[in-house]
Amino acid sequence: MDQATFLGHMEESLRAKPGSIQMAHRFHDLDGWDSIGALSVIAVIDERYGVTMDAGELLSCRTVGELAGLVERNLRKAA
Repeated sequence: MDQATFLGHMEESLRAKPGSIQMAHRFHDLDGWDSIGALSVIAVIDERYGVTMDAGELLSCRTVGELAGLVERNLRKAA
């Protein structure tokens, strides 16, 4: 999974400026992070990566990087 592409998907889902989200960012510090933003992230991950997750899994990730790791692990399991 390409890190830059993943970050772009997160920016898309949270309607953030390109280049504004980094792996170390905490979700609660991001503009656009609210219940609608969380649902949007879940939908983008399902659509772009084919990884289905629930809100609990997403909320277990504190940073964008932790979420990327979770998606990566799910992709490996499915392969």
